[in-house]
Amino acid sequence: MAEFGRNKKSNGKKFTKEYKVKAIQQNITRKARLKKEYLKALKEEGYAVPEKETSRREVNVKKLKEDKRLEGKKKIDEKKELKKQRKREQREKLEERRRKEEEKVKIIRQKEQEREQKRRKMTKRTRSGQPLMAPKIEDLLSKIKNDDTYTL
Repeated sequence: MAEFGRNKKSNGKKFTKEYKVKAIQQNITRKARLKKEYLKALKEEGYAVPEKETSRREVNVKKLKEDKRLEGKKKIDEKKELKKQRKREQREKLEERRRKEEEKVKIIRQKEQEREQKRRKMTKRTRSGQPLMAPKIEDLLSKIKNDDTYTL
């Protein structure tokens, strides 16, 4: 049975990736060889051979590389800046934590002193050993004044 519209020689090779890569490489080498032969023929016949110019593509590649390098530097600088900022934030958090801790300690000490003073007032006694009633009455009165249930 004969195959219609198909070349038996290709056998599906044209559609493989390896075949395409090989074909492109062959095409590039053929063009380079032709260009070299053309320039050689020009030189032999006495014509001026054009000097090798940096193509726009090469210039673009150089520019892209430079841009990439600068972008990399920017990224590094940004990373350094972020690192500094994080350290600064950590330092600030640490200072804030220390300050809060100091405030807590200060408040605790102040409350302890107040309790100690109150205890001393409440435990005062007369010469004969009887407890003084005035500080106790003042304490009860201050409690009543501070309590919301007794205020009008």
